[in-house]
Amino acid sequence: MNGTADIPRSDRPRSDGPWRANPVFWLMWLLPGSAVVAGLTTLGIALRHADPPLPADYHWEGEHLDRDFELARNAAAHGTEVEFRIAGGECAATLHSAPNDPATLTLLFANAADAGLDRVLLLRKVAPGEYRGACPPIPAGHWRISLEDEARQWSIRSEAKGSADHLTLRARNPDGGS
Repeated sequence: MNGTADIPRSDRPRSDGPWRANPVFWLMWLLPGSAVVAGLTTLGIALRHADPPLPADYHWEGEHLDRDFELARNAAAHGTEVEFRIAGGECAATLHSAPNDPATLTLLFANAADAGLDRVLLLRKVAPGEYRGACPPIPAGHWRISLEDEARQWSIRSEAKGSADHLTLRARNPDGGS
């Protein structure tokens, strides 16, 4: 007699159709399979669209950043502050606690949204600590401001939102210290 004939039908292992119809089978293969496909896709994107290599003279930019930080530290160490005003097409600045009393100040207004609005202003010394220069009106907006002395011994970097008709620029240490 056959060995399966002695086992009642209800006690035999069930085979409800082909193995492909079992959802556990698909979960068991689809989850790891999708991870492999995603990994290979990411590798392909990384190989095709990799960042370009840095230029050979990249250290040049780092040196300039170090110099900018040095100038900002010098201004912060002296507590340099500038009061800036625009009235009637003329810009005026009053310089307090600067490391030197330069003959000119260069003021850059860089617009955060439109480079066409950027302004470079040259302010000449009219009295100790007082500077003036012609300047067009500066529209309200989000501005990044850079102020430097002619000898490049110190600089102030700041931001302003809204009107630039009256600003007080204070030197800050780029390291976060005082």
